[in-house]
Amino acid sequence: MHPDEPASLAGAVTSASLCDAMSRRHGHRCHVVGLTPARAGLVTAGPAATIRFGPRRDDLPDHDLAQAAAHALADVPPGGIVVIAAPDAPGEAVAGGKKLAAIEEAGAAGVVAWGAIRDRREAAEYAMGVWALSETPRASGDLLQIVEVGGLICFGGVTVMPGDWVYVDDAGLVAVPWDDREAVVEAAAEIERADSEAVQRIRRGRA
Repeated sequence: MHPDEPASLAGAVTSASLCDAMSRRHGHRCHVVGLTPARAGLVTAGPAATIRFGPRRDDLPDHDLAQAAAHALADVPPGGIVVIAAPDAPGEAVAGGKKLAAIEEAGAAGVVAWGAIRDRREAAEYAMGVWALSETPRASGDLLQIVEVGGLICFGGVTVMPGDWVYVDDAGLVAVPWDDREAVVEAAAEIERADSEAVQRIRRGRA
């Protein structure tokens, strides 16, 4: 399985079957719910590039949010999913139209923001997928700052490592350890086939 094949993978599995497959391999929680897509129905997958936001302090460096964001984007792998965690700032945007456009131009396949974004209608027109907890009109330049790029992030009951293979659809996000992605996706595809056959048997029984 090549990391640049999110489209073929997305067609064979769902977040539900991936959750089932992960539960057979690992005991930890792997999924996040509550995210709202900018464009419904979009599915994407790829390696995670992590960014953690925190409340801004005047005595800490990197107060220039645009400069810090540009530095963060330098670490985004082609086809990657930028996963942003800002759990303490639901009312200020971690990204808007310009930053989201820059992320797409950097080669990302999607953005997942555990926080708010701006310009959701504009984001719905982008080729990449965009998911967030909410939308806000409030920019965050004077309230938030990037405190870590490429580290562990925790949100929504899960821990996401940089480089995890993440899958996102309308139901939520599933984080899979990179080295387990082939086995988990194959198991999820088998679960999909078995579930489809079970539904057909149920329908035939009713007929």
